[in-house]
Amino acid sequence: MRKIKEFLRTLRYFLDRERRSRELEDEMAFHREMAERAGRPEARRRFGSPVRLQEQAREAWGWTWIDRLMQDLHYAARMLARSPGFTVAAVLVLALGMGTNVFMFTAMDWAFFKYLPVRDPDSLVRLLRQAPDNYAGVMSYPTAAYYREHAKSLSAVMTLMSGRLELAPDAKVLSANYVSANYFKELGASAAYGRLLDPALDEAQSESPAVVLGFEFWRRYFNADPAVVGRRILLNRQPATIVGVEPHGFPGLGSQGDAADIWLSITQQPYFVAGSKALTDTSAGTVAVWARLAPGVTAQMAEQELLSLTNVRRTLYPKDIWKGEIIRTEPAGHENVLDAGTMRGVSIISALGILILLMTCANLGGLLLARSVAREHEVAIRIAIGANRRRIFRQLFTESLLLALLGSAAGLALGCASLKACLLYFGRPTWVSAAPDWRVCVFLLVMTFVAAIFFGLAPALQLARQQQKKTRARQILIAVQVAASCLLVIISSLFVRSAQHVLYTDPGFGYEQVLSINPGLGEHGYTPAAAQAYLDKVERRLRATSGLASVSLVKYPPFSGGWIENTEVNGQRLHTYRNWVDSEFFRTIDIPVLLGRNFIPGDKNAVIVCEALAHKLWPGENPLGKMYGDKGIVVGVVGNASINGARDVDALEFYSPAQLEDMSEMSIVLKSNGAPDGLVPMLKSTVQSLDPKLFPEIRLLKSTFHENSLELEQVALLMSLMGVAATLLAGLGILGLVAYSVSQRTKEIAIRLALGSPKIQIVVSVLRQFAWPVCLGVIAGAAATAASSQVLRLMLFGISALDPLSYVTAVGLLLGVFILAALLPVRRALRLDVARALHQE
Repeated sequence: MRKIKEFLRTLRYFLDRERRSRELEDEMAFHREMAERAGRPEARRRFGSPVRLQEQAREAWGWTWIDRLMQDLHYAARMLARSPGFTVAAVLVLALGMGTNVFMFTAMDWAFFKYLPVRDPDSLVRLLRQAPDNYAGVMSYPTAAYYREHAKSLSAVMTLMSGRLELAPDAKVLSANYVSANYFKELGASAAYGRLLDPALDEAQSESPAVVLGFEFWRRYFNADPAVVGRRILLNRQPATIVGVEPHGFPGLGSQGDAADIWLSITQQPYFVAGSKALTDTSAGTVAVWARLAPGVTAQMAEQELLSLTNVRRTLYPKDIWKGEIIRTEPAGHENVLDAGTMRGVSIISALGILILLMTCANLGGLLLARSVAREHEVAIRIAIGANRRRIFRQLFTESLLLALLGSAAGLALGCASLKACLLYFGRPTWVSAAPDWRVCVFLLVMTFVAAIFFGLAPALQLARQQQKKTRARQILIAVQVAASCLLVIISSLFVRSAQHVLYTDPGFGYEQVLSINPGLGEHGYTPAAAQAYLDKVERRLRATSGLASVSLVKYPPFSGGWIENTEVNGQRLHTYRNWVDSEFFRTIDIPVLLGRNFIPGDKNAVIVCEALAHKLWPGENPLGKMYGDKGIVVGVVGNASINGARDVDALEFYSPAQLEDMSEMSIVLKSNGAPDGLVPMLKSTVQSLDPKLFPEIRLLKSTFHENSLELEQVALLMSLMGVAATLLAGLGILGLVAYSVSQRTKEIAIRLALGSPKIQIVVSVLRQFAWPVCLGVIAGAAATAASSQVLRLMLFGISALDPLSYVTAVGLLLGVFILAALLPVRRALRLDVARALHQE
């Protein structure tokens, strides 16, 4: 109670401090006047300093630090206003450094920390299959239904399966999400128009299933017409009824959760895809599964129950359950999960952001150290008239803190504006906002104080102690910012070179004139024998078509991802891409057979390996006739081709002959004699002429290649912008320090010019003091980049993390910028009016 009363008393004094100060001053003046009237001349001396007595009284009232802080802020604002050039330059530098960090943290905030705008995101989990040698993000629909019916730890189970449907009459191909009817209800979504899927209405199959339009598709294709609700449309030639439009900015779940043109109940999938066994096949992994934990249930408790249910299913379907399989839960309430894989990328981005902030602080620290020389006289006078050094230090640091606050405010605006532009450019989900939340504000506030300490502490201490080290401290700061900028620019150069390698380097096979056709035979219920019969007919027709040079079969078409195997062969653990092909495949996509033979009809235990894999397993030996694990005997060696591992630096590819059991999953790959773009209608007609229920997916490999390279282009663009920011920061720092150094030596330069000294000697004498910190910083930055090569190589494709061209280009660019930034103020000094300069000095 006593502390509460003391707090209330202090608060009352603080709120009423102006009136009490006036009363105190009047009362002290009254007592001093009365003492003088009483004829005591020593009264004024014995009374003491009125100002000091007033300060002591205010300290007794409490919270005087607030008044002092406001005084320091007012004085700092006046000092910054007196140097508008320095203030603007410092704020711009800080805005660039802070803005970059705000940009990065805001992006990571919505990607990993911000909850999806759905109901109770904390209880959402994704169900994943995991075993010692296998992993899958999807499972069969019967398995998901089993968990939904028997798992008591889950209050709801939601499923999603992606597909393609053709909209009549213009044969427009739509991306479709088949979801469980409770999907929208569990996420707490409300329709923009009409209604969404309802378990009571849409769970059972019907003659005209309900369709929910994606908001963007509705706005783009139907011109945002609310009257489309209730309209009947044809999807894959089957009637369906539009019942509603999804809400604007609906996030969905998973990577495809917000990208669908239409939404349908998953129970209607066989209605649109004739012959589909997706809802009954227990072996096919076709659906992504999410669940909501029951109240009071933890993820670990749910995993234990799901393990028991998986063991029960193993007794029912022993071939469909992996050995040692468990169902792992993963939080699903965020856009992405911060696991070990993504943590590496986040760590690298965070380190780059810290480097930029370090550069910013070193830049400003150098400018403040240079500026402190001009304020030596001011501080000396203040100390001479009795100012406390600690009080001076506090005032100087408050000035740095105010500068940091101004720069952070500008950086917040710059970072949010840049993020908004990137979101629009990269086409991110509509629910994502560039507006900062409380986490971003707290992060920025912490970074503001950290930056103020880093760039303001040393100059304030040196100036308050009157112990100026006029050049060494500035040279150290130059070396630090040059090293940081060198590291950033080299990394940016590496990413740009990596993107160029993927985009412009020959992947080892011809793709410009190649198309792939996925007829979706397995999706439509074709047996292996029926699929082989169908593919034989299609191949015969296509080979008889003019304009085609070659036709072949492949299980995983180029750039489709492929089948990854991590196996041990000859004692080596290999990360490989496996594919199943026919004998015409290598000729179709121009992969040369370097050694041995091609596949021939009837091959079963044969394997063809790429050249890199052969050299890795059997260096200096003939690989023909060798056993490749349990996959078969090596019968041939083909050229290295990045068919499905273009972005995997450790990828090695090998091929097996396609067998009868593979036919349902096979795609057709063909090569045209000329430009393949005009062949799509003919190919579609040929495929559908043999079975009208098929709606094949036909893709140009050159288009697929550029789509797969888009993400890498975006990363390279961001890294390039970061490198540009680093170069600008370092250039501005050098420019400011050299300009200040020249301004301090104006008299010396004028005298040397008057005495006829060669201008080149003056330039060398001015720049000599900056040469060794720049060289030291470049060496340190290059060494730091080389030391981190093992981490960088995991994110680079096709080039070494020690790529000499990237290092030379980055270092050359930096040195060019530094020389230009240094010569600008020197050139201006050499053109000064000698007489006027000497007169002013």
